[in-house]
Amino acid sequence: MIRRISLRAFVAATEDEERVKEALGIFAPRNGISSIKVRGHFGNEIEILEANLHKKESREFFRILKQQLPTSDLAKLQREIEARLDDANQFHFRLDKQAAYRRRVCLTESKDAIDVSVAVETYPARREEALRIMGDLL
Repeated sequence: MIRRISLRAFVAATEDEERVKEALGIFAPRNGISSIKVRGHFGNEIEILEANLHKKESREFFRILKQQLPTSDLAKLQREIEARLDDANQFHFRLDKQAAYRRRVCLTESKDAIDVSVAVETYPARREEALRIMGDLL
C-alpha cells in the first residue's frame, strides 16, 4: 500500500513559478501545491514547491506514469526497484521538470527535476513486501 507520494521541485530565481506549478500539475491539483522560499548558498532566493498525494491521487499518479512514461524509462524503473528503495521503504526517482511543463513524462538524472518519493507501507515493515508492491505498481 502507498502511504504517500511526495513531489518536490525547486524554482530558481531565473524561472517562472507558474511554469513549475504547471509541471507539477500533471500529477497534483494546483491547490495541493505548497510553496516555501529559502536562501541558497550564495544568498539567492529559491522557492521550493511541494505536493503530497494520498490514496486515490496515488493510484492516479501511477496510472499516468504507466501510460505516459516511455517504455524504456518504465523498464529502467522496474530494473532498478531494489536500488531505488531505501531502508525506510521510500522509492525515489526524478522526472524531467522541463518535459513535464510540456506535458510529457520522462525520467531524468538532472538536479533540475521533479523529485518523487513514494512511501511504501507494509505491516509489519518488510523490504520484500515493499519491493513486491512497487513491482506490481510498475
